[in-house]
Amino acid sequence: MEMMEPKTEIIMVGHILEKNIIFEVYDRIKDIPVDVKHCEISFTTLKEGIEQRKPSTMRCYLVGPKEEREKAIEEIKKIAEKYDCGIETIDYEEMWRRR
Repeated sequence: MEMMEPKTEIIMVGHILEKNIIFEVYDRIKDIPVDVKHCEISFTTLKEGIEQRKPSTMRCYLVGPKEEREKAIEEIKKIAEKYDCGIETIDYEEMWRRR
């Protein structure tokens, strides 16, 4: 059986850059043995994003043991709720097992 990197993709939509959400994510997960890889934050246009007329989108991978990723995801979901962001997660290990 092929081994997959233990990762969960996180997609968050909201005013991520404008509200410095990425720094709060770091503060909430820094003591959990997981890390964020390949983080990409995009916006429609710089002006629309900074002026909070349109949301930005953050996509990243949370890597580490499943139990620890679940702890970190709960913390990230609290941040999403606090700032009224949409959030979705995709657990690649789980997806691989369901095939």
